[in-house]
Amino acid sequence: MKVVLFDTILERHLAESLQRALIYLGHEVDFTDLILHGHSMIEKKADLDFMWQKVKEVEDEGYDLFISFRPMNLTSEMVYHLSKSMKTAIWLSDDPVLYKTCYKHVVDAYDIVLHCGYTEVLEFYEAKGHVKGFNFPFWTDHTSFPIVFNKYVPEMDLVFLGNMHGQVRRKRYLEFGALPFIKKVYGLVDSDPYGIHGGFLKEAYIHTDLVSDVLSRAKIGVSIPQFFKDYDGLDYDFPELADLGYFQFPSRIIQYAASGLPIAAVGDSKLKEVYPAIHVQENIEDLIPYLSKVASDQEFALNESKNIISHFQQYFSALSRAQMLIDLYNNLDTLQELSSEMRAKLFLNYTADYNSNTY
Repeated sequence: MKVVLFDTILERHLAESLQRALIYLGHEVDFTDLILHGHSMIEKKADLDFMWQKVKEVEDEGYDLFISFRPMNLTSEMVYHLSKSMKTAIWLSDDPVLYKTCYKHVVDAYDIVLHCGYTEVLEFYEAKGHVKGFNFPFWTDHTSFPIVFNKYVPEMDLVFLGNMHGQVRRKRYLEFGALPFIKKVYGLVDSDPYGIHGGFLKEAYIHTDLVSDVLSRAKIGVSIPQFFKDYDGLDYDFPELADLGYFQFPSRIIQYAASGLPIAAVGDSKLKEVYPAIHVQENIEDLIPYLSKVASDQEFALNESKNIISHFQQYFSALSRAQMLIDLYNNLDTLQELSSEMRAKLFLNYTADYNSNTY
């Protein structure tokens, strides 16, 4: 099969690792890299003309499968044009927050819709009359994020990758900062009264070794998700958004996992159900006993790391996502007939065995 990975979000390791996995499985894969920035649908004539040129270039290459990483950069007309000669897929990395401003305008043009959301998100789209999609959570590989846990003597107990500024994210800073551990946050903050800001990892979306260096100096990766109810009053908000919960798998969780860090996350049973090696509690205070255990007991921490890595390699690696893509390409009609709950957990059917290959 001949595949093109079209455009990218700022985390280039996603497309790069998927390209490596598909090539390993015997396919021909091109990656265009970043084409256009922005979170709103393109409208300027210059942008439209430029993207039509890119579409024609893709058409001329004769691909079997086209996968778009930035849905706002292609109009429905462009996607329908490509669908005449190849299967098309879209990955919705900011699902469902960009539904109102972007996703609802284009998803129905694609053959394969890949969500970043659990059953509730899939059912929301279906209730709106959109094509039946599949949960396709974030992924990576050990080329982008090698196992670095316990590589050095840790400088901190806890690390948090991600921004803690603005209306939606600033509450994280106060919650994380109040934890009684040595800790650092790497991302944007409004202010730093706790003195925990480690800085902003500029260009980390290109140079993942910058992230690996930070993670190698921590004992535990902590995740506090964005809750959709916090978008109240923002341009992204729509009536159903608050009831759709939170980002189940922020990219930071997958980066922690690939790196081998034990993970403590605020969430619910839906997170634990599909990644049982993560320690999950509904509020951050209830994470403290686990955080203390990992920070003080090296043998326990190493065992937690082993479980995290094993589950990542099997179900959250680029290799497992590549296997799912191939199955969707070959058996889309049959797989779309599955229930929303089954399609939300379908990714768990594709197991990458790192022990029996050299990938």
